[in-house]
Formats: sequence, C-alpha cells, structure tokens
Amino acid sequence: MSNRLVIDAFALAREHELRAGNVSLACLTRLMADLPEQSEKEAGLVVWSVQGETDAVGHGFLRLHVQTPLTLVCQRCLAPFEYPVASEVVLQLVGKESELDSVAVTDEDEIDPGAPEKVLGSHRFDLLAQVEDELLLCVPYVPKHEYCPDAPSLHASTRQDESTENVSARPSPFAVLARLKQD
Repeated sequence: MSNRLVIDAFALAREHELRAGNVSLACLTRLMADLPEQSEKEAGLVVWSVQGETDAVGHGFLRLHVQTPLTLVCQRCLAPFEYPVASEVVLQLVGKESELDSVAVTDEDEIDPGAPEKVLGSHRFDLLAQVEDELLLCVPYVPKHEYCPDAPSLHASTRQDESTENVSARPSPFAVLARLKQD
C-alpha cells in the first residue's frame, strides 16, 4: 500500500476544496527515524486536513492542519513523555523555484513574519510529504518536560531557609574589601 497522496495543488486551491484524512505514524519514515517507539494511544494516527483557498488576485493557498500525540524523550530526565502536536499553517503555492526566495516585506522594509510560507506547488503535489514536513517542524529541537515528574522539588520557603543559613554561616566576601578600604 502506498502512503502517498498525490493531488493537483493548484486545482485544490482554485476550487476551494477540502481534503481530510489520517495516516499512521509508521508511514512517515523521516519523522520516525529520530523518534523513540511511539505509544499505541489513538492508534498512532496523524489526523490532517487541507483547505484550498485563493486571494483576490488569484494566488493559491493551502491551509494545512495536522494533529497527533508524539512520544518524545525529555532531555533533562531522559523519561518518555507525550507531546501533543496541533499545528495549522498557511502555505502559498508558487509555480517556480525562483519564486520561493522572494519574501514579503512590511511598509518599513522588514520581513513580514505573518506572511505565509511558500511551497512549490504542482499538479502532482505529495500532500502526505507536506504533512510529514509540518510534523518535523513541530518537534522541538530539545524536547523536555515543563516540570520533570521525578525531579526533586524544593518549596520556595525551604530554599529561602537554606540560603539564609548558608549566608549567616560564612563571612561575606565583601568584608575583606571593606577592611582594605579602611587601611
């Protein structure tokens, strides 16, 4: 069975079509190459949808939405954790590779951060490759828990009491400077 979904991206945008489906994480080999074994939660599926759109001058756009839970390994505590991905991106279709390099600028001649990402559209556009690309961009470079579950947690009051004891038990390093200043 092929895990590719080839569409006419320009026709999808022009006709304002909606396509949706799901794909097994196991079919996305580039994504899975650097990830640990995934949990069976939600059957390891990526749910995706793409809506074709055009603007007033006829430029084609794809609004891509991907959603899946990924299992990642925390780089602090090395424990696996679930990282939910829910991403929506607007992609502007361009017909030539040379158009990929042009960037949208604001009135102040700065790059517009809200401008859609440009992709090379085609009449044989691999939609699942684009889904996989979006997931690859969503995986954090250094995955980690917000708070590691097994990390020792000290309450603020405990830390404050310990620091007060340590400060009063040893002389201040500035005391030496004060004595030098007196001499």
